[in-house]
Amino acid sequence: MSSTIRKAARNLRGFHAKVREGSAEFLHLEVSGSIVLLFATIAALVLANSFWHEAFAEFWHTEIGLTFGHFEFQQSALHWIDDGLMALFFFVVGLEIKREILVGELSTLRKAALPIVAAIGGMLGPAVIYALINRGGVGAGGWGIPMATDIAFALGVLALLGSRIPTSLKVFLSALAIADDIGAILVIAVFYTSQIFWGWLLVGLALLLLLVFLNIMRVESPLPYAIVGGIVWFCFLNSGVHATIAGVLVALTIPASSRMQPMAFVDWARRKIDEIAAMDVPGDHVLQTPDQQHCAQEIQAQARWIQAPLQRMEHSLLPLSTFVILPLFALANAGVVLIGLNISELILEPVSLGIFFGLVLGKQLGITGAAWLAVKFKLAELPKGVTWRHIYGAGWLGGIGFTMSLFISGLAFRTGVLQSEAKLAILITSVVAGLGGYLILRGAPPVDASLLDDDLTGELDPAEAVA
Repeated sequence: MSSTIRKAARNLRGFHAKVREGSAEFLHLEVSGSIVLLFATIAALVLANSFWHEAFAEFWHTEIGLTFGHFEFQQSALHWIDDGLMALFFFVVGLEIKREILVGELSTLRKAALPIVAAIGGMLGPAVIYALINRGGVGAGGWGIPMATDIAFALGVLALLGSRIPTSLKVFLSALAIADDIGAILVIAVFYTSQIFWGWLLVGLALLLLLVFLNIMRVESPLPYAIVGGIVWFCFLNSGVHATIAGVLVALTIPASSRMQPMAFVDWARRKIDEIAAMDVPGDHVLQTPDQQHCAQEIQAQARWIQAPLQRMEHSLLPLSTFVILPLFALANAGVVLIGLNISELILEPVSLGIFFGLVLGKQLGITGAAWLAVKFKLAELPKGVTWRHIYGAGWLGGIGFTMSLFISGLAFRTGVLQSEAKLAILITSVVAGLGGYLILRGAPPVDASLLDDDLTGELDPAEAVA
Protein backbone atom coordinates (compact mmCIF):
# COMPACT_ATOMS: atom_id res chain seq x y z
CA MET A 1 0.00 0.00 0.00
CA SER A 2 2.76 2.43 0.92
CA SER A 3 4.35 1.95 -2.51
CA THR A 4 1.01 2.73 -4.17
CA ILE A 5 0.64 5.93 -2.13
CA ARG A 6 4.19 6.91 -2.98
CA LYS A 7 3.48 6.30 -6.67
CA ALA A 8 0.36 8.47 -6.51
CA ALA A 9 2.34 11.18 -4.72
CA ARG A 10 4.99 10.97 -7.42
CA ASN A 11 2.28 11.44 -10.06
CA LEU A 12 1.12 14.57 -8.26
CA ARG A 13 4.65 15.86 -7.81
CA GLY A 14 5.30 15.05 -11.47
CA PHE A 15 2.37 17.20 -12.53
CA HIS A 16 3.57 20.19 -10.52
CA ALA A 17 7.09 19.62 -11.78
CA LYS A 18 5.87 19.60 -15.38
CA VAL A 19 4.06 22.88 -14.88
CA ARG A 20 7.29 24.47 -13.62
CA GLU A 21 9.74 22.42 -15.67
CA GLY A 22 7.92 21.89 -18.95
CA SER A 23 10.30 24.12 -20.86
CA ALA A 24 13.34 22.47 -19.29
CA GLU A 25 12.15 18.96 -20.17
CA PHE A 26 11.52 20.05 -23.76
CA LEU A 27 14.96 21.66 -23.99
CA HIS A 28 16.79 18.68 -22.50
CA LEU A 29 15.02 16.21 -24.80
CA GLU A 30 15.84 18.29 -27.86
CA VAL A 31 19.49 18.63 -26.83
CA SER A 32 19.86 14.88 -26.20
CA GLY A 33 18.04 14.16 -29.45
CA SER A 34 20.51 16.33 -31.38
CA ILE A 35 23.32 13.94 -30.41
CA VAL A 36 21.39 10.91 -31.69
CA LEU A 37 20.44 12.86 -34.81
CA LEU A 38 24.09 13.75 -35.43
CA PHE A 39 25.19 10.09 -35.21
CA ALA A 40 22.36 9.06 -37.57
CA THR A 41 23.45 11.71 -40.08
CA ILE A 42 27.09 10.60 -39.95
CA ALA A 43 26.00 6.96 -40.35
CA ALA A 44 23.90 7.87 -43.40
CA LEU A 45 26.82 9.67 -45.05
CA VAL A 46 29.25 6.84 -44.32
CA LEU A 47 26.90 4.10 -45.57
CA ALA A 48 25.91 6.07 -48.69
CA ASN A 49 29.58 6.33 -49.69
CA SER A 50 30.79 2.90 -48.61
CA PHE A 51 31.02 -0.51 -50.29
CA TRP A 52 27.43 -1.07 -49.15
CA HIS A 53 26.03 2.05 -50.82
CA GLU A 54 23.95 0.10 -53.37
CA ALA A 55 22.42 -2.18 -50.74
CA PHE A 56 21.85 0.86 -48.52
CA ALA A 57 19.97 2.67 -51.30
CA GLU A 58 17.99 -0.43 -52.30
CA PHE A 59 16.87 -0.99 -48.73
CA TRP A 60 14.99 2.32 -48.62
CA HIS A 61 13.14 1.35 -51.81
CA THR A 62 11.94 -1.95 -50.36
CA GLU A 63 8.16 -2.17 -50.72
CA ILE A 64 6.25 -2.57 -47.47
CA GLY A 65 2.48 -2.72 -47.31
CA LEU A 66 -0.78 -4.16 -46.14
CA THR A 67 -3.23 -6.43 -47.94
CA PHE A 68 -6.87 -7.01 -46.90
CA GLY A 69 -8.73 -9.02 -49.51
CA HIS A 70 -8.75 -6.91 -52.67
CA PHE A 71 -7.35 -3.90 -50.87
CA GLU A 72 -3.60 -3.47 -51.21
CA PHE A 73 -1.54 -0.56 -49.92
CA GLN A 74 2.19 -0.60 -50.72
CA GLN A 75 4.83 2.05 -50.02
CA SER A 76 8.61 2.01 -50.05
CA ALA A 77 10.41 2.11 -46.70
CA LEU A 78 11.48 5.66 -47.54
CA HIS A 79 7.88 6.74 -48.14
CA TRP A 80 6.72 5.09 -44.92
CA ILE A 81 9.25 7.25 -43.08
CA ASP A 82 8.68 10.50 -45.01
CA ASP A 83 4.89 10.22 -45.26
CA GLY A 84 4.08 8.01 -42.27
CA LEU A 85 6.50 8.44 -39.39
CA MET A 86 7.03 12.11 -40.23
CA ALA A 87 3.26 12.60 -39.97
CA LEU A 88 3.60 11.41 -36.36
CA PHE A 89 6.52 13.85 -35.92
CA PHE A 90 4.33 16.65 -37.24
CA PHE A 91 1.59 15.50 -34.87
CA VAL A 92 3.99 16.10 -31.97
CA VAL A 93 4.93 19.46 -33.50
CA GLY A 94 1.22 20.29 -33.63
CA LEU A 95 0.83 19.42 -29.95
CA GLU A 96 3.78 21.68 -29.12
CA ILE A 97 2.32 24.50 -31.19
CA LYS A 98 -1.08 24.19 -29.50
CA ARG A 99 0.52 24.14 -26.04
CA GLU A 100 2.67 27.17 -26.78
CA ILE A 101 -0.33 29.11 -28.13
CA LEU A 102 -2.51 28.22 -25.13
CA VAL A 103 -0.11 28.54 -22.20
CA GLY A 104 3.44 28.98 -23.52
CA GLU A 105 5.62 31.60 -25.11
CA LEU A 106 3.06 32.29 -27.86
CA SER A 107 0.08 32.60 -25.50
CA THR A 108 0.03 36.39 -25.25
CA LEU A 109 0.85 39.12 -27.73
CA ARG A 110 3.54 40.49 -25.43
CA LYS A 111 5.27 37.10 -25.16
CA ALA A 112 4.79 36.11 -28.77
CA ALA A 113 5.66 39.38 -30.53
CA LEU A 114 9.45 39.09 -30.56
CA PRO A 115 9.83 35.40 -31.58
CA ILE A 116 7.02 35.62 -34.16
CA VAL A 117 8.37 38.78 -35.79
CA ALA A 118 11.90 37.35 -35.71
CA ALA A 119 10.64 34.07 -37.22
CA ILE A 120 8.88 35.93 -40.05
CA GLY A 121 12.07 37.85 -40.80
CA GLY A 122 14.02 34.59 -40.59
CA MET A 123 11.73 32.99 -43.17
CA LEU A 124 11.42 35.88 -45.63
CA GLY A 125 15.14 36.73 -45.74
CA PRO A 126 16.33 33.25 -46.84
CA ALA A 127 13.43 32.79 -49.28
CA VAL A 128 14.19 36.11 -51.01
CA ILE A 129 17.93 35.42 -51.26
CA TYR A 130 17.35 31.92 -52.65
CA ALA A 131 14.76 33.20 -55.13
CA LEU A 132 17.11 35.92 -56.40
CA ILE A 133 20.00 33.48 -56.93
CA ASN A 134 17.79 30.87 -58.64
CA ARG A 135 15.51 33.24 -60.52
CA GLY A 136 14.33 31.55 -63.73
CA GLY A 137 16.51 28.49 -63.11
CA VAL A 138 15.62 24.82 -62.79
CA GLY A 139 15.96 25.06 -59.01
CA ALA A 140 13.61 28.01 -58.56
CA GLY A 141 11.02 25.84 -56.81
CA GLY A 142 13.33 25.20 -53.85
CA TRP A 143 12.86 28.64 -52.28
CA GLY A 144 11.17 27.05 -49.24
CA ILE A 145 14.23 24.94 -48.35
CA PRO A 146 16.25 27.62 -46.47
CA MET A 147 13.25 28.93 -44.52
CA ALA A 148 13.40 26.29 -41.76
CA THR A 149 15.25 26.04 -38.43
CA ASP A 150 16.23 22.75 -36.78
CA ILE A 151 15.53 23.31 -33.09
CA ALA A 152 17.31 20.13 -31.94
CA PHE A 153 20.70 21.11 -33.34
CA ALA A 154 20.23 24.80 -32.47
CA LEU A 155 19.55 23.99 -28.82
CA GLY A 156 22.36 21.45 -28.88
CA VAL A 157 24.80 24.25 -29.73
CA LEU A 158 23.37 26.41 -26.93
CA ALA A 159 23.90 23.51 -24.51
CA LEU A 160 27.63 23.57 -25.30
CA LEU A 161 27.84 27.19 -24.12
CA GLY A 162 26.63 26.52 -20.58
CA SER A 163 26.67 29.55 -18.29
CA ARG A 164 27.25 32.02 -21.10
CA ILE A 165 23.66 31.66 -22.23
CA PRO A 166 20.62 32.93 -20.26
CA THR A 167 17.59 30.65 -20.15
CA SER A 168 15.53 33.41 -21.75
CA LEU A 169 17.59 33.02 -24.95
CA LYS A 170 16.83 29.29 -25.06
CA VAL A 171 13.14 30.05 -24.59
CA PHE A 172 13.30 32.74 -27.30
CA LEU A 173 14.98 30.37 -29.76
CA SER A 174 12.51 27.58 -28.97
CA ALA A 175 9.52 29.89 -29.50
CA LEU A 176 11.09 31.22 -32.70
CA ALA A 177 11.60 27.68 -34.01
CA ILE A 178 7.99 26.76 -33.21
CA ALA A 179 6.73 29.88 -35.02
CA ASP A 180 9.11 28.90 -37.82
CA ASP A 181 7.50 25.43 -37.90
CA ILE A 182 4.08 27.02 -38.33
CA GLY A 183 5.40 28.94 -41.33
CA ALA A 184 7.02 25.83 -42.81
CA ILE A 185 3.80 23.85 -42.41
CA LEU A 186 1.84 26.57 -44.23
CA VAL A 187 4.44 26.67 -47.01
CA ILE A 188 4.25 22.88 -47.46
CA ALA A 189 0.45 22.93 -47.48
CA VAL A 190 0.06 25.85 -49.90
CA PHE A 191 3.08 25.78 -52.21
CA TYR A 192 4.25 22.17 -52.28
CA THR A 193 0.91 20.58 -53.10
CA SER A 194 0.75 19.92 -56.84
CA GLN A 195 -2.70 18.40 -57.45
CA ILE A 196 -5.64 18.09 -55.07
CA PHE A 197 -8.17 15.27 -55.21
CA TRP A 198 -11.09 16.97 -53.55
CA GLY A 199 -13.08 13.85 -52.74
CA TRP A 200 -10.36 12.45 -50.50
CA LEU A 201 -9.69 15.87 -48.99
CA LEU A 202 -13.33 16.50 -48.13
CA VAL A 203 -13.61 13.12 -46.41
CA GLY A 204 -10.46 13.91 -44.43
CA LEU A 205 -11.83 17.32 -43.40
CA ALA A 206 -15.16 15.74 -42.39
CA LEU A 207 -13.30 13.32 -40.14
CA LEU A 208 -11.41 16.24 -38.61
CA LEU A 209 -14.80 17.71 -37.69
CA LEU A 210 -15.60 14.38 -36.03
CA LEU A 211 -12.42 14.75 -33.95
CA VAL A 212 -13.50 18.27 -32.98
CA PHE A 213 -16.85 16.82 -31.89
CA LEU A 214 -15.04 14.21 -29.76
CA ASN A 215 -13.11 17.05 -28.15
CA ILE A 216 -16.31 18.99 -27.42
CA MET A 217 -17.84 15.84 -25.91
CA ARG A 218 -14.75 15.61 -23.65
CA VAL A 219 -13.65 12.23 -24.96
CA GLU A 220 -10.19 11.79 -23.41
CA SER A 221 -9.17 8.29 -24.46
CA PRO A 222 -6.39 8.44 -27.09
CA LEU A 223 -7.80 5.42 -28.98
CA PRO A 224 -10.63 7.21 -30.89
CA TYR A 225 -8.27 10.02 -31.86
CA ALA A 226 -5.66 7.48 -33.03
CA ILE A 227 -8.17 5.51 -35.14
CA VAL A 228 -9.89 8.50 -36.74
CA GLY A 229 -6.56 10.34 -37.05
CA GLY A 230 -5.08 7.37 -38.93
CA ILE A 231 -7.97 7.49 -41.41
CA VAL A 232 -7.50 11.27 -41.78
CA TRP A 233 -3.83 10.61 -42.60
CA PHE A 234 -4.81 8.06 -45.26
CA CYS A 235 -7.30 10.50 -46.81
CA PHE A 236 -4.72 13.30 -46.94
CA LEU A 237 -2.14 10.90 -48.38
CA ASN A 238 -4.50 10.21 -51.29
CA SER A 239 -5.73 13.81 -51.61
CA GLY A 240 -2.48 15.28 -52.90
CA VAL A 241 -2.03 17.45 -49.81
CA HIS A 242 1.07 16.18 -48.05
CA ALA A 243 0.13 13.61 -45.42
CA THR A 244 2.20 15.29 -42.70
CA ILE A 245 -0.27 18.20 -42.68
CA ALA A 246 -2.84 15.72 -41.35
CA GLY A 247 -0.60 15.18 -38.32
CA VAL A 248 -0.68 18.86 -37.43
CA LEU A 249 -4.43 19.23 -37.95
CA VAL A 250 -5.23 16.14 -35.89
CA ALA A 251 -3.01 17.48 -33.09
CA LEU A 252 -5.05 20.68 -32.95
CA THR A 253 -8.19 18.65 -32.12
CA ILE A 254 -6.67 16.98 -29.03
CA PRO A 255 -8.29 18.21 -25.78
CA ALA A 256 -6.12 20.64 -23.83
CA SER A 257 -8.15 20.81 -20.62
CA SER A 258 -7.94 18.34 -17.75
CA ARG A 259 -10.89 16.54 -16.15
CA MET A 260 -9.86 17.72 -12.67
CA GLN A 261 -8.07 20.92 -11.69
CA PRO A 262 -4.81 20.39 -9.75
CA MET A 263 -5.90 22.07 -6.52
CA ALA A 264 -9.25 20.27 -6.59
CA PHE A 265 -7.27 17.03 -6.79
CA VAL A 266 -5.08 18.15 -3.88
CA ASP A 267 -8.17 18.77 -1.70
CA TRP A 268 -9.70 15.44 -2.72
CA ALA A 269 -6.41 13.56 -2.17
CA ARG A 270 -6.01 15.11 1.29
CA ARG A 271 -9.39 13.73 2.30
CA LYS A 272 -8.41 10.30 1.02
CA ILE A 273 -5.11 10.44 2.89
CA ASP A 274 -6.99 11.41 6.05
CA GLU A 275 -9.23 8.36 5.52
CA ILE A 276 -6.15 6.14 5.23
CA ALA A 277 -4.73 7.61 8.45
CA ALA A 278 -8.04 7.16 10.29
CA MET A 279 -8.23 3.47 9.30
CA ASP A 280 -4.66 2.69 10.31
CA VAL A 281 -4.15 -0.01 12.96
CA PRO A 282 -0.57 -0.07 14.30
CA GLY A 283 1.11 -3.41 13.74
CA ASP A 284 -1.22 -4.60 10.95
CA HIS A 285 0.42 -5.99 7.82
CA VAL A 286 -0.24 -4.02 4.63
CA LEU A 287 -2.21 -7.00 3.21
CA GLN A 288 -4.65 -6.81 6.16
CA THR A 289 -5.88 -3.31 5.27
CA PRO A 290 -8.02 -3.63 2.11
CA ASP A 291 -9.86 -0.33 2.79
CA GLN A 292 -6.59 1.56 2.93
CA GLN A 293 -5.46 -0.19 -0.24
CA HIS A 294 -8.68 0.86 -1.96
CA CYS A 295 -8.17 4.52 -1.01
CA ALA A 296 -4.58 4.42 -2.26
CA GLN A 297 -5.68 2.92 -5.57
CA GLU A 298 -8.31 5.64 -5.95
CA ILE A 299 -5.62 8.30 -5.50
CA GLN A 300 -3.42 6.60 -8.05
CA ALA A 301 -6.24 6.28 -10.60
CA GLN A 302 -7.45 9.84 -10.12
CA ALA A 303 -3.99 11.41 -10.40
CA ARG A 304 -3.85 10.87 -14.18
CA TRP A 305 -6.89 13.09 -14.72
CA ILE A 306 -5.10 16.27 -13.61
CA GLN A 307 -3.17 16.15 -16.87
CA ALA A 308 -4.88 17.09 -20.12
CA PRO A 309 -4.85 14.53 -22.96
CA LEU A 310 -2.61 16.92 -24.89
CA GLN A 311 -0.03 16.82 -22.08
CA ARG A 312 -0.18 13.04 -21.76
CA MET A 313 0.20 12.48 -25.50
CA GLU A 314 3.02 14.98 -25.89
CA HIS A 315 4.86 13.53 -22.90
CA SER A 316 4.49 9.99 -24.29
CA LEU A 317 5.32 10.72 -27.94
CA LEU A 318 8.09 13.33 -27.64
CA PRO A 319 10.81 10.75 -26.82
CA LEU A 320 9.63 8.57 -29.73
CA SER A 321 9.74 11.54 -32.08
CA THR A 322 13.12 12.75 -30.84
CA PHE A 323 15.02 9.49 -30.48
CA VAL A 324 13.43 7.25 -33.14
CA ILE A 325 11.56 9.12 -35.89
CA LEU A 326 14.01 11.97 -36.54
CA PRO A 327 17.12 9.73 -36.50
CA LEU A 328 15.38 7.32 -38.92
CA PHE A 329 14.48 10.27 -41.14
CA ALA A 330 18.11 11.45 -41.11
CA LEU A 331 19.37 7.94 -41.82
CA ALA A 332 17.02 7.65 -44.81
CA ASN A 333 17.44 11.16 -46.22
CA ALA A 334 20.85 12.58 -45.26
CA GLY A 335 22.90 10.01 -47.18
CA VAL A 336 24.27 12.09 -50.04
CA VAL A 337 26.16 9.94 -52.55
CA LEU A 338 29.42 11.78 -53.19
CA ILE A 339 31.10 9.03 -55.19
CA GLY A 340 31.67 10.23 -58.75
CA LEU A 341 30.51 13.79 -58.03
CA ASN A 342 32.62 16.91 -58.39
CA ILE A 343 31.91 18.47 -55.01
CA SER A 344 33.67 21.75 -55.78
CA GLU A 345 31.39 22.27 -58.78
CA LEU A 346 28.31 20.98 -56.99
CA ILE A 347 28.52 23.51 -54.14
CA LEU A 348 28.83 26.36 -56.65
CA GLU A 349 25.57 25.51 -58.40
CA PRO A 350 22.69 28.03 -57.95
CA VAL A 351 20.67 25.65 -55.74
CA SER A 352 23.62 25.13 -53.39
CA LEU A 353 24.46 28.83 -53.29
CA GLY A 354 20.84 29.77 -52.71
CA ILE A 355 20.58 27.41 -49.75
CA PHE A 356 23.97 28.45 -48.32
CA PHE A 357 23.44 32.19 -48.51
CA GLY A 358 19.77 31.85 -47.65
CA LEU A 359 20.45 29.99 -44.40
CA VAL A 360 23.72 31.66 -43.39
CA LEU A 361 23.09 35.22 -44.53
CA GLY A 362 19.31 35.39 -44.81
CA LYS A 363 18.61 33.87 -41.40
CA GLN A 364 21.00 36.06 -39.41
CA LEU A 365 19.91 39.26 -41.16
CA GLY A 366 16.23 38.34 -41.17
CA ILE A 367 16.02 37.31 -37.50
CA THR A 368 18.23 40.11 -36.14
CA GLY A 369 16.77 42.79 -38.39
CA ALA A 370 13.15 41.86 -37.69
CA ALA A 371 13.82 41.65 -33.93
CA TRP A 372 15.53 45.06 -34.00
CA LEU A 373 12.57 46.63 -35.81
CA ALA A 374 10.11 45.05 -33.35
CA VAL A 375 12.01 46.50 -30.38
CA LYS A 376 12.60 49.89 -32.04
CA PHE A 377 8.90 50.36 -32.78
CA LYS A 378 8.01 49.06 -29.28
CA LEU A 379 6.14 46.01 -30.54
CA ALA A 380 8.30 43.88 -28.25
CA GLU A 381 11.22 44.05 -25.86
CA LEU A 382 14.33 41.95 -25.37
CA PRO A 383 13.94 39.16 -22.79
CA LYS A 384 15.68 39.58 -19.46
CA GLY A 385 19.44 39.06 -19.74
CA VAL A 386 19.40 38.86 -23.56
CA THR A 387 21.64 41.25 -25.51
CA TRP A 388 21.77 42.02 -29.21
CA ARG A 389 24.85 39.81 -29.46
CA HIS A 390 22.69 36.95 -28.17
CA ILE A 391 20.00 37.70 -30.77
CA TYR A 392 22.59 37.87 -33.55
CA GLY A 393 24.11 34.55 -32.43
CA ALA A 394 20.62 33.01 -32.33
CA GLY A 395 20.14 34.30 -35.89
CA TRP A 396 23.16 32.29 -36.96
CA LEU A 397 21.86 29.20 -35.18
CA GLY A 398 18.57 29.71 -37.03
CA GLY A 399 20.59 28.88 -40.15
CA ILE A 400 20.80 25.25 -39.03
CA GLY A 401 17.96 24.07 -41.26
CA PHE A 402 18.65 20.34 -41.42
CA THR A 403 15.51 18.26 -40.63
CA MET A 404 12.84 20.54 -42.07
CA SER A 405 15.12 21.74 -44.87
CA LEU A 406 15.85 18.14 -45.89
CA PHE A 407 12.13 17.41 -45.73
CA ILE A 408 11.19 20.36 -47.96
CA SER A 409 14.03 19.57 -50.38
CA GLY A 410 12.45 16.14 -50.87
CA LEU A 411 9.20 17.85 -51.84
CA ALA A 412 10.82 20.46 -54.08
CA PHE A 413 13.21 18.12 -55.91
CA ARG A 414 11.97 14.55 -56.12
CA THR A 415 15.06 12.99 -57.73
CA GLY A 416 18.29 13.73 -59.53
CA VAL A 417 21.24 16.04 -59.13
CA LEU A 418 19.19 18.91 -57.72
CA GLN A 419 18.32 16.86 -54.65
CA SER A 420 21.99 15.93 -54.14
CA GLU A 421 22.94 19.61 -54.46
CA ALA A 422 20.29 20.57 -51.92
CA LYS A 423 21.22 17.87 -49.40
CA LEU A 424 24.94 18.61 -49.60
CA ALA A 425 24.32 22.35 -49.24
CA ILE A 426 22.04 21.78 -46.23
CA LEU A 427 24.67 19.64 -44.48
CA ILE A 428 27.53 22.07 -45.14
CA THR A 429 25.45 25.10 -44.25
CA SER A 430 24.21 23.58 -41.01
CA VAL A 431 27.81 23.03 -39.90
CA VAL A 432 28.84 26.59 -40.88
CA ALA A 433 25.80 28.18 -39.23
CA GLY A 434 26.21 26.13 -36.07
CA LEU A 435 29.92 26.93 -35.79
CA GLY A 436 29.32 30.62 -36.52
CA GLY A 437 26.58 30.87 -33.91
CA TYR A 438 28.74 29.04 -31.36
CA LEU A 439 31.72 31.38 -31.85
CA ILE A 440 29.56 34.51 -31.67
CA LEU A 441 27.83 33.39 -28.47
CA ARG A 442 31.08 32.00 -27.06
CA GLY A 443 32.42 35.55 -27.03
CA ALA A 444 29.50 36.81 -24.95
CA PRO A 445 30.30 37.43 -21.27
CA PRO A 446 28.90 34.90 -18.77
CA VAL A 447 25.47 35.87 -17.51
CA ASP A 448 24.34 36.33 -13.95
CA ALA A 449 23.56 33.03 -12.21
CA SER A 450 19.97 34.16 -11.58
CA LEU A 451 19.37 34.17 -15.34
CA LEU A 452 20.35 30.54 -15.82
CA ASP A 453 17.92 27.63 -15.90
CA ASP A 454 17.88 26.77 -12.19
CA ASP A 455 14.33 27.98 -11.97
CA LEU A 456 13.37 25.54 -14.70
CA THR A 457 15.30 22.48 -13.64
CA GLY A 458 15.23 22.48 -9.87
CA GLU A 459 13.52 19.62 -8.10
CA LEU A 460 10.19 20.27 -6.47
CA ASP A 461 10.17 19.75 -2.74
CA PRO A 462 7.67 17.00 -1.91
CA ALA A 463 6.09 19.23 0.70
CA GLU A 464 5.28 21.80 -2.01
CA ALA A 465 3.15 19.25 -3.87
CA VAL A 466 0.39 19.44 -1.27
CA ALA A 467 1.08 22.93 0.01
